[in-house]
Amino acid sequence: MIDCVTLHAAQALRLAHKGRLTPGADADLTIFDLRRQPVLFTDADEETLHGDYLLVPLAAVRAGTWHMTEQGSAEHAFSV
Repeated sequence: MIDCVTLHAAQALRLAHKGRLTPGADADLTIFDLRRQPVLFTDADEETLHGDYLLVPLAAVRAGTWHMTEQGSAEHAFSV
């Protein structure tokens, strides 16, 4: 699952320095909460898929600066 939202996403968008933590790559991070809950995903073609887990983004670190999402702020996920 992590590769799908990191490495594979960066490759699909042709972002060579994103999607992995290796020497020379940008060290941007996203902090997620993995929630076990029923969820219905719909893609751009209106096709649906039922899932049991949802990734909820709480915060990101980009170029050394923390950025909270609305969800992360509402849940007081971090004190930064």
